[in-house]
Amino acid sequence: MRTFKKFSLFAAALTLVFSAFTSCKSDDDPEVIVEDGFYVTGDATGGSTLSVNYRMASGLNEVTKEKRSGMYEKYVALESNKDFTLLLKEGTVETKYSAVLEEFNTNGENDQPTVTLLKGTLISGTAAEIAPMKVTTSGLYHIVLDLNVDGDLANPLIVVAPVEWGIRGVNGDWGWKKMKASDFNRTTMTWDTTIATTSASTFKFAYGGGWKIQLDDAGLVKANTNLGVDMIQGGSDIDMPKGTDIKLTLTWTLAGGDLSKSYAMSLTGDIIIEDPSTFVVGFSGNAFGSNTTPPSEWGDPSGATLAVYDAANSSITNEATKAGTYVYNISNLTMDASKEFKVRYNGAWIGVGGIATMDGETFTGTDNFIVGETTTYSNVKFEVAWNGSKATAIKVIFTKI
Repeated sequence: MRTFKKFSLFAAALTLVFSAFTSCKSDDDPEVIVEDGFYVTGDATGGSTLSVNYRMASGLNEVTKEKRSGMYEKYVALESNKDFTLLLKEGTVETKYSAVLEEFNTNGENDQPTVTLLKGTLISGTAAEIAPMKVTTSGLYHIVLDLNVDGDLANPLIVVAPVEWGIRGVNGDWGWKKMKASDFNRTTMTWDTTIATTSASTFKFAYGGGWKIQLDDAGLVKANTNLGVDMIQGGSDIDMPKGTDIKLTLTWTLAGGDLSKSYAMSLTGDIIIEDPSTFVVGFSGNAFGSNTTPPSEWGDPSGATLAVYDAANSSITNEATKAGTYVYNISNLTMDASKEFKVRYNGAWIGVGGIATMDGETFTGTDNFIVGETTTYSNVKFEVAWNGSKATAIKVIFTKI
């Protein structure tokens, strides 16, 4: 069975070399531009002429994280039972592309969305030779086409995926939760949900409960089906603040070019601004038994391992969000040889490979930090970069006696 993967709309420029273009601008349609590239056309889109808003972006192969030659994509609203085709404009030459679309269900395999996709082998020709495509349900669709320039696919391919946006990652839950969609509209639609967060976290938007669509049997070509920071498909996780009754809204607007021009998000409601000066900071582990006031090993930092906030050396750059650099100190701390520990920050457990870096001392380990020789430090300083919702970097500076 052939499977397909989501791909990224985040590409900004087509792989074709653009020729100089002329504008065919009228009072009725100020967005009409005659420019080289791939377009989605037809009555299903509501557009009667070529427009910059219907031009496709070059696709990003999720496997290589690079733009793929001959791969294009677009999120576009399609009305049911009306015709649409693809058009490649190269100077004065216009070539139509279409396919006989067949239903295919990924069954959620290989992190794909659990949706019924439409797919088919691309064919090209003049407008008179090409039969148009249709969808049976009006909605937003993710169109991915691949001309198979590199020969990775069995044939040139088109995938048309219905888009139902949801969220993954809030409160540490990376399952998929569907958002409520607005009514069908050719130029703008929204999805929203109201959530409560027990602490600051990160999340992504994803449609259909998956991460990507696989275009070939070997898994060499995949397309992202998720939105990260700056609304880029496959981008890094988005920060989610702590709060109650937070309304999260994702808005799609018809636009050409970068994905950031088509998507925007907003957060409103009771957002709780946390104050890092009150956070519990320090160490947890079994490496601190030699101290006068040893902690309860793997419990929260206490006694000798609890750091004290240093207001004089901290710098708050945004009073509204509490973003800035925060400093905390531990004095006269002994670490025991061959024992283990983790850095703690506001409930987070941070080990080897995390955001904490060590200065003035070297530790081994693959998860917990492992102490070498027993050593006493006159001071251990924690310098934490806080962006208003989470720590983005923690530097731990050890000063030996």
